[in-house]
Amino acid sequence: MSEIEIVLRLNAMGDILLTVPTLRAIAAQGVDVHLVIHSRWAQLAGFLPANIHFYGGTGNLIKLAGQLKKLHARAVFDLQGKLSTIALRSMLNAPITRVYQKRNISEQLQAIRGKYPLRFFDQRPVWQKYGDVCGVNIDNPDATLNLNQAYLNECRKILHELSLEEKKFILLHPDASKPGKSIPAPLVAALQKNMPHPTALIGTSDSELPTDMHSIDLRNRFSLYHLPGILHLAAAVISSDSGPMHLARAVKTPIAALFFQTCPSLGFAPIPAKNVLVLSEPLVCKPCSLHGQNFNCPEGHFACRDVDIAKTVEKISHFIAGFL
Repeated sequence: MSEIEIVLRLNAMGDILLTVPTLRAIAAQGVDVHLVIHSRWAQLAGFLPANIHFYGGTGNLIKLAGQLKKLHARAVFDLQGKLSTIALRSMLNAPITRVYQKRNISEQLQAIRGKYPLRFFDQRPVWQKYGDVCGVNIDNPDATLNLNQAYLNECRKILHELSLEEKKFILLHPDASKPGKSIPAPLVAALQKNMPHPTALIGTSDSELPTDMHSIDLRNRFSLYHLPGILHLAAAVISSDSGPMHLARAVKTPIAALFFQTCPSLGFAPIPAKNVLVLSEPLVCKPCSLHGQNFNCPEGHFACRDVDIAKTVEKISHFIAGFL
């Protein structure tokens, strides 16, 4: 009977996807790996390379802990470090318990006080830190999700209904959870006019599109469950620093990832691959926030969002052309 290890990473989509190389590395050692995520991500559970358990809030914490205790896991790895996972791991009391530390206290205080630019001592990518906490070395990170043919055929039917041809369209995801991460509207307009294939917008925003926008509007047209497959069947994806950015990487679709207020130095860039392009202006004031939450520029110019549109479009076009 194989040993069992439990990984706790409840939120967010991108952070969960960044655990995939670690989950695969643990499983490669013959260990039965179990992952606990928040129930809001349940539609992605079947694609993750682990046994999945759901956290539905503090109301089901004791019940969840009881279910996990029956596994008699030899190790619990807390990659979240929040009150919910602190409580959960203490109830499990596994022989081996390790916790991911995002930042030291002084760095945390720097972020809370709004000091910038944020310069952290440990600038390794998050996926690598996760592996270290879980005791696995990851030389060649395998970040891929499990997509079977029956599922992909479902997604192909959706494309057919939307009059889209497989690998003949490019997805644009301009929105983000925070204002400083979203792709500026002028750049979105230039991208959708200058790509080698028709573009389609994805996301959950319900804002009105400009009248001169030529992209197909796929926002809110399909579920999170079908998003990995739709991304996989696209020719390429252009995305803000967001969950769909990591999801595109996880389904092996060429991804151009744009960082504005945030910065890859914080460790949340897509896992490296030949089909990943990361664009981020190297400004001395950047990043000025952890998650792109600043509505106003502390320097008064927002240079991180005032990118050279023509050069950016050219870089992305050249990158995507290499995969067509």
